[in-house]
Amino acid sequence: MTEENLYHIYAKDQCLYNCLSEREFNKKWEELQRIVGLLKTDYREEDLNYIKLSANSGGNGKVEPPGDPSY
Repeated sequence: MTEENLYHIYAKDQCLYNCLSEREFNKKWEELQRIVGLLKTDYREEDLNYIKLSANSGGNGKVEPPGDPSY
């Protein structure tokens, strides 16, 4: 089994998605960029960012991002 990197996606300081696989991240990132570009929201494309965690960063790889719980 190959370990892969995990991603957390943020809009401003709000975590939108956490612990995404690379495949999930690519899909969500593309969707979010389209949404903020097309719809009138409180967010702009510049507000979107992400954190990439390496697979060997320690623990079980399921690291909660800083801030409020994502559930």
